[in-house]
Amino acid sequence: MKKLSFLLLLTVIVAAQPLKIDVRLRIIDDETIGIVVQIDNNSKRTINHLEGFVNVITDEGKTLTEKRLIIIGPNDPALGHNRTASRNITMVLVDPFPAYKFNVSKITFSEDYRVYTYHPEIGFYRID
Repeated sequence: MKKLSFLLLLTVIVAAQPLKIDVRLRIIDDETIGIVVQIDNNSKRTINHLEGFVNVITDEGKTLTEKRLIIIGPNDPALGHNRTASRNITMVLVDPFPAYKFNVSKITFSEDYRVYTYHPEIGFYRID
């Protein structure tokens, strides 16, 4: 019974991620693709600033290009607990069709002067 309880607790801890990042692609025409990045804030904190990079990655794992994207900027309202924010950008469509990934580079929280970044496997970690 203890082993079952431990495995259940471990599963809940691993499954609960503070940020859920969803990247959706929309082909606009033969040369343009629209990329929508949606962030779900499942952390218990309010996010004031969130930015990162959309990376274009080939099948071999090489990064072709990256483009900066600010999801929550200085003029945007803060993103509270269980809220969602999304932004879109357009890029040139590359052949063969690559993978698109969003990497968070900078996050600041309400009432916290420190700057963090986010990694899906280890969560938030302080960079400043």
